[in-house]
Amino acid sequence: MKLFEDFYIYPWMSFEENNCNTIFIDGNPPVIIDPGHRHLFNHVIEGMAKDGKIAENIKVVIVTHGHPDHIEACELFGQDVVKAISFEEYKYIRGDGRELFLASGSEPPKNDWKIFLKEGNLKIGDKTFKIINTPGHSPGSICLYWEERRLLISGDTVFYMGVGRFDLPGGEEERLKQSVKKLAKLDIEYLVPGHGEILAGSRVIKKNFQVILDEFF
Repeated sequence: MKLFEDFYIYPWMSFEENNCNTIFIDGNPPVIIDPGHRHLFNHVIEGMAKDGKIAENIKVVIVTHGHPDHIEACELFGQDVVKAISFEEYKYIRGDGRELFLASGSEPPKNDWKIFLKEGNLKIGDKTFKIINTPGHSPGSICLYWEERRLLISGDTVFYMGVGRFDLPGGEEERLKQSVKKLAKLDIEYLVPGHGEILAGSRVIKKNFQVILDEFF
């Protein structure tokens, strides 16, 4: 699904197995966000090929958080690919978060993480994103806000009419509430969550935040 000339979304639509929405941002360098499960990454490769893009050309991988359905496919990228995660989440996948990998018979990625993301501006080529710390679903979750496009990549912090689970290891309801309130203050025209429907239109998105804050917290 092409949202802009340089911004593609490969949503996971199957109910048979959990996986995340994967984002590809074309440019110099090409970037992928949340590659998903290792054994399901072919759906991204195939989707990119239909759009005339080559997955092997990816030079940067960013993860919003360290749950297996978002991060496991990082193992498919070699050491020449820059991989980025928040430091809090890096510690999490080697601590409490490791339980989620072991429960599914896998291990956290052993990649050499080259960038630890901090809140503030992140410049990738000619594009600038704001990294926003949004703990609650996991301790080191982050969102990416592309201010120029008024676009929020929300990971599992907020969805269409929902929020990420906080009953998993490292989750915390109050921190998630504060993260959602923080995101609700942004000027957003496009909301691209880690699962489910992509939202468009500032009025729709503001209503979505209000319903979430009223109903979930």
